[in-house]
Amino acid sequence: MSQWAQALGALGALLMGVFGGANWRFPFLERYRILGLGCGLLTWVAAEFGVPEDDRPPWYEPLGAGAMLLAGAAGLYRGHQWSRRGRECGDDGPQHAAEGAANLRLYFKRDSTATLDAAVDAFRLAVRDTAGSGPHLRHHADLVKALRIRYERLRNRADLDDAVRVGGGARSLRGPKAHRALLLTELGTALRLRHEHTGASTDLVQARACGRYALALLHDRHLYFPLCSSRLSAVLLSSYEHSGDPRDLDAALTRMRSGIGSAAERGYTRTADEIRLCYLLTVRGRTAGNPHDLAEAVAQGRRTLEHLAPADPLYPSCLHHLSVALRAAHDLPTAGTDEPRARPEAAHRTYRIRRADPPLEEAETFARQALLRVADDVPEGARYHLNHALVLHGLHRAEPSADRLERALRAARAAARHPTAEVPTRVRAGLVLSDIAAGQGLHAEAVEAFEDVIGLLPRLASHELARADQEQQIVRWPGIARAAATSALEAGEPARAAVLLEHGRGVLLARTLAQRTDLGALRAVHPRLAGELEDVRRQLTAPPPAPGTGSGHPKSHAQESPARAPELLRQARREQEERWEQLLQRIHEQPGFEDFARPPTAARLRAQSTRGPLIYLNVTDRRSDAIAVTPDGIRSVPLHTTPEEVEEQTRVLHGCFAPGVVADVGAQDPAYRVLGWMWDTLVAPALDAALPRQAAEGPLPHVWWVPTGPLAALPLHAAGHHREGGPALVDRAISSYTPTAHALMAARARPGPRTDQDSRLVVAVPAPPGARPLSSAAREAEFVRGRAPGATTLLADTAAVRDRVLEELPRHAWAHFACHAVPDPKAPSRSRLLLHDHAGTPLTVADVSALDLRGSRLAYLSACDTAVAGPRYRDEAIHLASAFQLAGFPHVISTLWQLPDRAAYVLAQEMYQALEEHLAAGEGVAAAVHAVTRRARREMFPRLPGVWAALVHVGP
Repeated sequence: MSQWAQALGALGALLMGVFGGANWRFPFLERYRILGLGCGLLTWVAAEFGVPEDDRPPWYEPLGAGAMLLAGAAGLYRGHQWSRRGRECGDDGPQHAAEGAANLRLYFKRDSTATLDAAVDAFRLAVRDTAGSGPHLRHHADLVKALRIRYERLRNRADLDDAVRVGGGARSLRGPKAHRALLLTELGTALRLRHEHTGASTDLVQARACGRYALALLHDRHLYFPLCSSRLSAVLLSSYEHSGDPRDLDAALTRMRSGIGSAAERGYTRTADEIRLCYLLTVRGRTAGNPHDLAEAVAQGRRTLEHLAPADPLYPSCLHHLSVALRAAHDLPTAGTDEPRARPEAAHRTYRIRRADPPLEEAETFARQALLRVADDVPEGARYHLNHALVLHGLHRAEPSADRLERALRAARAAARHPTAEVPTRVRAGLVLSDIAAGQGLHAEAVEAFEDVIGLLPRLASHELARADQEQQIVRWPGIARAAATSALEAGEPARAAVLLEHGRGVLLARTLAQRTDLGALRAVHPRLAGELEDVRRQLTAPPPAPGTGSGHPKSHAQESPARAPELLRQARREQEERWEQLLQRIHEQPGFEDFARPPTAARLRAQSTRGPLIYLNVTDRRSDAIAVTPDGIRSVPLHTTPEEVEEQTRVLHGCFAPGVVADVGAQDPAYRVLGWMWDTLVAPALDAALPRQAAEGPLPHVWWVPTGPLAALPLHAAGHHREGGPALVDRAISSYTPTAHALMAARARPGPRTDQDSRLVVAVPAPPGARPLSSAAREAEFVRGRAPGATTLLADTAAVRDRVLEELPRHAWAHFACHAVPDPKAPSRSRLLLHDHAGTPLTVADVSALDLRGSRLAYLSACDTAVAGPRYRDEAIHLASAFQLAGFPHVISTLWQLPDRAAYVLAQEMYQALEEHLAAGEGVAAAVHAVTRRARREMFPRLPGVWAALVHVGP
């Protein structure tokens, strides 16, 4: 026997042994076991064919026999394992998996939720029965898929969480690359849907990672590549909707085209992907104003519809998306027109009407046909109704028809009140309903629609979300409260307008105030309810546990499974939030507690005006008004301005007050003109409605200003014709600010100082690392400490660190900060004071807001921009001044822009002298701030309005 024949025979024996003895941990060997065994046996036999027995080496036969023995023994062992598993579990995994797949097909054919439940149960059994075997990973992917489909149909959040749990737990299992890619794709889809349900950005980040890893495991000709590419495209679209980055939208289109191309190369089409491509092109075309994308979207939708049978489950979806594409193509302004873009507060207006033409009629036909083919309780039906409402309203605007208008309103109502729709879809539908109604003069219906939308806003920002995600969710549709108040005013209901401004602004602030409502009255009458509420409140407001600990809440298992700690914490927060809402509902059913922990009603607003009127200033595209709340009623007066004018005047004013310019006397002429405009246009009309004319020698009345939207960036207290010696607000009234009347009520209801009422914490950071030094900060701190009548703690330079400040704040009634502040316009809860350790552990708005400092007295923020929020967050009033008031300081003195260091020191000297005088005389903090402002205007900085007007008082 030649050496080549011996080598060939040995190779055959090796193949028999390797392929026959391998298990599922070697996916390639298991997949090709029969082929490998056959090739090995044939090779071993062929090598000895025709060779006399005497010429064969002595090891040849035992080697082949041993290989066959090994393969046989391995086969018997596998058979025994499957037999034992079958006895233990009652059935084998492949059969259950086949049943699950059959039930899923039946569900898509009949839309039967019972078959969907059966599919989930079957895949659970398949996962159980295949533990430790090759198909185990694939069956996990099937189970995640089935749970995700059931969520999409029923919108049961538990299914989505279960899908994420199952998929996340299976990521560490071994298995074929293709099965791992499938699992990651299904897990990424579940995470994307949960992001769309809750707004959690961490889910979106994980979904992108899963989708990209799944594609990296596959080549572009693999059977699963089109599916994985399509799902990653959907994740990228969600990323675009979250961030607004057009690169994500372009990447989504690229991924979708790649998946469709891969499927085409294999000789088949994925209809769902073609429909999705139509939608992606519509989104990009509408966003970028690109008619070519919209034309391609319409063409793609028509091609897909031509190849679909009316009985196909995807037929309604294709009709809907084609209708959306036709509407978007119709609404796009023609080339060369100068049609302005919608303003941010009108961003929910998703249509422009130019003319009625066949495409819009066709869009209505497709939208109506799509609705006829979906059940009433299908969540997607809300989107179908919304699109139908927009198309009908477009046709009505082009050619007025009472029937079309009524049908449009009916469709919008159906979308806004859909029982299974996502909250964001219902919010958008409610805004469209209100917009249609308001545009037709149906103001009462518009107000009702706005009230429904405002009632949904807290549900957008669940406690399970990170604080930044909560803020992002709340401002997805800016200007809702202002638009609602406008509709109420047009309906002749100023009191309702004021209530809507209270309920629709400062949503996160109102929720925190509700959680800190005093329980004394409730405990006296219903001690058990008060105890339960206190327990849930303690859990809801507890900080999250440190990584690696399980102290988040009593039922946490984070120590047993650290990887699941974030999921368990989110689940706990959600359960606590549900429990909180249930308890509040029970409390509201008790006599005398109907308004417990709720934003104020009109009657409660009037009650807050006994010490002085509250004046809301509201400006929108439709109208602008001042709403004055006084003890004898709530009335409005028109303001003759527009959002564009307000923004322009604000830009001019802040340009004069910018660093390096604020102390330039020659650059202040435009600022004086803006202050005069503020008096003539905003303040004087409001005061005439809110205040009677008082005697010149009498005490000045106190006014609380509640500016909304762009007006929140203006120093209303400084309005007047100062250089001409004309009327000015500082000569007519004492001004204070409050983000909402609810916040003012809470500040007034706080108990007196629980510590030494004159104890003071002084924090000074003259040389913060990485920032401009403050030469006067140390002297300012020494001055404040020297004027303090009680115990004082000074934290300066390296001693002024976050943890030490947080430790000292509860021990003092007064707090003074002489340092830099940095607002964050995109994530206002990350706005911070620049302490010595700000680079690593900054003291943020979120840190201060989480404190319970009830019993404190005054916070003086001698730092820049501490009463400033980014443009999108002005109605939420998330800044350092509101954070200190929320923490427990009823009075906060803060700034609207950057002050020169020396000027801040001089103003602080004057302020503490005025505080001593006015508090000793029984007057308030606001009177002291007002006195300093008048003196600074008259004597100290008479030609620098950016200096004398910089300090504001927030509080009662």
